[in-house]
Amino acid sequence: MITLEQYVGTYAASPSWTAEYKDNAARLLAACQLLSGLAEDDGVVFRINPKTKTQVGGITNGGFRPAECPVGARRSNHKTGHAVDWYDPSEAIDDWCMSNLDKLKACGIWIESPKHTHGWSHWQNLPPSSGNRVFIP
Repeated sequence: MITLEQYVGTYAASPSWTAEYKDNAARLLAACQLLSGLAEDDGVVFRINPKTKTQVGGITNGGFRPAECPVGARRSNHKTGHAVDWYDPSEAIDDWCMSNLDKLKACGIWIESPKHTHGWSHWQNLPPSSGNRVFIP
């Protein structure tokens, strides 16, 4: 499970880390805990990222990203507490997600297409503009 502290990472002192975004992140992480628990029940292992020392993907920007962060899209859901990247070096998380879209729907999670997320699995709790459960960024 990714904690709120792990999610915000090095950006805890950022003025962008508002009470609203903390609440968004808490709701996101609760949905992630439900879905990751289902995946773990099926044998998926959520590995620790050697760069972040958590299950958050990337080096520093797989969780929350402040408004001034140049990584990712300008309107990224990471910047409002609605998206997280799981460390997924073997693609096991994405493989499980693609086989369990009904469970993603039940937990209120959408993912970026695994074809575009090599080494991480992007989960968000807001639908993309396409509305597709699996979307192309």
